[in-house]
Amino acid sequence: MTTTRALTLLAALVACSHEQPKPAPASTPAASAPARTPDSTPAQASTPPPPTTTQSGPPLQAAQETPDAPFRAEKPPPLPAKMHFDAPVPVERKLRNGARVLVTELHAVPIVAIDILFATGVNGEPAGKAGLAGFVANMVTEGTKTRTTTQLAAELDEQAIELAAGAGNETSRVRLNALKESLPRSIELLADVLQNPTFRPGDVDRIRKLKLAGLAQKLGNPGALAADEAAKLLYGEKHPWGQPAGGSPETVESITADDLRRFREDWYRPNNALISVAGDVTADEIVRLLDQRLGGWKPARLRKLVLPPFPPLSHRFIDAVDKPGTTQSQVWVAGRLFEARNPDRLPMLVANEVLGGLFTSRLNMNLREQHGYSYGVFSHVQLSRSYGAFLATGGILAQHTAEAVREYEKELERFAAAGPTDGELAKAKETLIRGLPAALETNDAVASAIATTVFNGLPLDHYRTVPGRIEKVTRADATRVARKWIRPRQWPVVVVGPIGGAADALQALALGEVRLHRGPGVLEVRAAGPQSPAGAKGPTAGTVREDEAQTGTPPAAAPPPGQAGPPPASQPPSVPPPPGPAGRPGAPEPGPPAQTPPTPGAQQPPPSARP
Repeated sequence: MTTTRALTLLAALVACSHEQPKPAPASTPAASAPARTPDSTPAQASTPPPPTTTQSGPPLQAAQETPDAPFRAEKPPPLPAKMHFDAPVPVERKLRNGARVLVTELHAVPIVAIDILFATGVNGEPAGKAGLAGFVANMVTEGTKTRTTTQLAAELDEQAIELAAGAGNETSRVRLNALKESLPRSIELLADVLQNPTFRPGDVDRIRKLKLAGLAQKLGNPGALAADEAAKLLYGEKHPWGQPAGGSPETVESITADDLRRFREDWYRPNNALISVAGDVTADEIVRLLDQRLGGWKPARLRKLVLPPFPPLSHRFIDAVDKPGTTQSQVWVAGRLFEARNPDRLPMLVANEVLGGLFTSRLNMNLREQHGYSYGVFSHVQLSRSYGAFLATGGILAQHTAEAVREYEKELERFAAAGPTDGELAKAKETLIRGLPAALETNDAVASAIATTVFNGLPLDHYRTVPGRIEKVTRADATRVARKWIRPRQWPVVVVGPIGGAADALQALALGEVRLHRGPGVLEVRAAGPQSPAGAKGPTAGTVREDEAQTGTPPAAAPPPGQAGPPPASQPPSVPPPPGPAGRPGAPEPGPPAQTPPTPGAQQPPPSARP
C-alpha cells in the first residue's frame, strides 16, 4: 500500500513538472479565417473567434472603439494665424503714505498676489554684520506685537494665505498670496507684519540656530562655495556683496535684536517701497484696503549708502579651492557687466542664449555632448539696477577639471571673436519671445516681474513691447556686444573641488597664475605654466582683441522707488537672475527664505532669461 501511494505521488510530480501549454501566437486575419467552401453558411463565416487567453489571467477581449475615436484620428487643422500674447500692463497709484502701488488686473482665477519690494538689501548691511538683511527678512514674518509666531501661522493657515520674505543684493521683499474672498483679512495680517514686527528673544535664537545650521551645511556644497568665491572676486572682500552668502558663523552670532530692529526701521519704509499687486482685484479696491490698514506706516528719511569700489579685473587667473572627497569640481567663470538700463542689454540677453542659455548652447554642447565632462554647463546674465554680472557655471567630473577649464575658455574666446550664427540668433530670439507667456503665467510671477522691472527703471509697458524689440536684434548687434563685453582674458576662473590631482594640470593650461586655497588661510600661488609661448593669453590666443581693464566703481546711490530717477536710454527686457544663493553674483530676487543655500543646477539648463 505504501509502495502504491509513493508511485502515485511520483507520477503526480512528474505530471506537474511538464511545461504548461503556451497560447498560440497571434495569426494574421488571412491565416485565422476559415477557408470558404461552396456550402459555407453566412452564420458560420461570421462566428467570432474565441477570446484570447493567457496562462495566468482571464480572457482578453478585443478593445472596443471609443466614441471620440474618429475625432482623435483626424489631424488638427493649422492655426489661422501666429498666436499672439499681450503681456499685462499695470496701472500706477500712490498710497497716502507715499508708497507706490502697481496694480495688474488678472481676473481669470480668484487669487491675489502682492509683492512689496524695498530698495535696500544686502547693500544696507553694516561692516561685520553680513547676513543681517536676510535675518531681518526671516524675522518679520515671525510674529507681531499682538500675535506670536504660532498665532500668526495659525491665522495664515486658516485663511490659506502664503506669506514669505527674503533679501537679495539690492532689495528686500515681503510676498503674500491669498484667495480673493480672504483679501481683507490678508491685508490686515500683512499690515500687522509690516508695521508691528517684534523680535522676541526666543524667535531670534531659533532663527539664528537655523541660519548657523544652514551655514554648516553650505560647507559641504561646492556650488555654494563657488558662488561665495566668485562674489568675493567680483565685488571685493570689503563690499557687502563680497561677503559669504548669509554671512559667516561669526557675523551671524554677532547680530543682536537691536541690529534687526534698526535695519527694519531704517529701510522697511513706505518711501523705500514698491507695492506690486496682481490678480482678481481692481486698482480702486486694493488701494482702499491698503490705505485703511497702512495708515500708521510712516515714511522716514533714508540714509545714503556709500559702498566701497569693486576691485579691477585686469587679467585672468585661476582661483582654486580644494574640497577633497568630492567627485565633481564646480568650475565658474565670473565677470562684471552693466546695469539694467544699458542699451546693450537686449542684444546681450540674445547672445547669452547662444553661448550658454539654452540646452543646445555652445558651452553645453561642448562640455556635455562632445566631451562628456559634465551633466550641464550654462551661462547666466544678471542685470540689476546698479550693476551686472556674467557667470558660466557647471559641475565637472573631477578627473577632467583642467580639460574642462580649457574648453570653457575656448568657447568664450571663440564666441567673443565671432558671435552667433544666423541660425543660432533666430533660435535664441524665438526662445526668449515664446518664453514670455510661461514666465508670466501666475499672479505671483506677474507681481514679482512687474516690481523688478519698475525697480530697475524700465517702463510700465515693458513686457507688452519687448517681443517687437527682440525681433529687431540683428546678428551684428549680438556680435558687437559679445566682442565688447565677453572678456575671458580678464575674468577669473573659480574651481572648487578635489584640486590635489589637478593643480599641475591647471598650471599647465597657461591661463594665468593659479591660486590654490589648501585650507582656511593657506594660499599657494603658482605662476602660469612654463611651456606657454611668450605673450600667450590662453588656448586660442590672438583670436580676439586686446581688452581694457575693468575698473571698479561703487554703484551710484539709486533713488528709492518713490522718487524718479534718470530716464533710461533704452528699455531692453528685464532679466531674472540665475539660480544661486542670495547675495551672490547671480543672486535671485528674494522669495521664501531657504535654510540651505541652493546648489546651482548642473543637469538642466537655467530658465531662459525673462525678457
